[in-house]
Amino acid sequence: MHGDIIVIMKDERKSIIVRMKPELLEKLGRLAESEYRSINGQIEYLVSQAVSESGGVYDAEFFLAARAFIWDGGSRELIPMRSTDPVTLSDLKKYEQEKKTVVDNTRAFLKGLPAQNVLLYGDRGTGKSSTVHALINEFGKDGLRLIEVKKQDIITLPRLMNAISFAGEKLKFIIFIDDLSFVEGQENYSELKAVLEGSALHLGNVLIYATTNRRHLIRENFSDRTNDMHENDMRQEQMSLSDRFGIVVTFVNPDKREFFDILKALLADRGIKMSNNDLALRAEQFCLEKGGRSPRGAKQLAGIIEAEKKLK
Repeated sequence: MHGDIIVIMKDERKSIIVRMKPELLEKLGRLAESEYRSINGQIEYLVSQAVSESGGVYDAEFFLAARAFIWDGGSRELIPMRSTDPVTLSDLKKYEQEKKTVVDNTRAFLKGLPAQNVLLYGDRGTGKSSTVHALINEFGKDGLRLIEVKKQDIITLPRLMNAISFAGEKLKFIIFIDDLSFVEGQENYSELKAVLEGSALHLGNVLIYATTNRRHLIRENFSDRTNDMHENDMRQEQMSLSDRFGIVVTFVNPDKREFFDILKALLADRGIKMSNNDLALRAEQFCLEKGGRSPRGAKQLAGIIEAEKKLK
């Protein structure tokens, strides 16, 4: 066979025939000897390293271990999250239309109906991330799984898509990217665009949900704004990326009355009663000290008041 050499690796289960050039076999033999392995052992070691570095693949059984996972782009590994945020949709006060939009899209996704990638945009502390986490607690029993991907690991999204491609059609995956934004010049937003439009690997059971508090997903330097052509290119990049999210849901901070209503509802869930006047004064003082109003702040104040009441 033109100088090819056949090597047979045996174990108690199967034999594998490997063909290689004589010079490659000679190099492999020297490497195996230097690492105190047989040639068969060296081949098995190198193959296992290659599979590990590519991240391998995960079948449906793997996803029974948890409902949420973290993708480690460095090791190309999915890590089950044994403990997750217990937040439920009913815990998130107000923002009913915003929640409904996200929930309805997720329900369509689970039923195999047309569903969209979602960008949750708005002020900090308005419950964007909590809304996504609540989906897992609501629909995890229906086969929904969450995979969190850090911004720096976006470039490895094609490998992640490949890793979950053998999970089967019964499971549905939300790839979740929190606090999404890019610095101009980063290449990873191109990977995200490719996955969003399905050119990387179209599985049919994967959507991307992302949160951001930036109107412009790609940050530019002040000096760049002096170049009209650069500004136009930047706008095109912004639109090109944002347009790939079929649904954009906007969350804005509550006004004074809405903050009071959120706080009152949170305290009611905890079985705590206060007069409206006392609660309004406490809320206003807290917001002045914090420098603003947000649902996150309302939750923090509700916790403070609960602790005070129960310590008496």
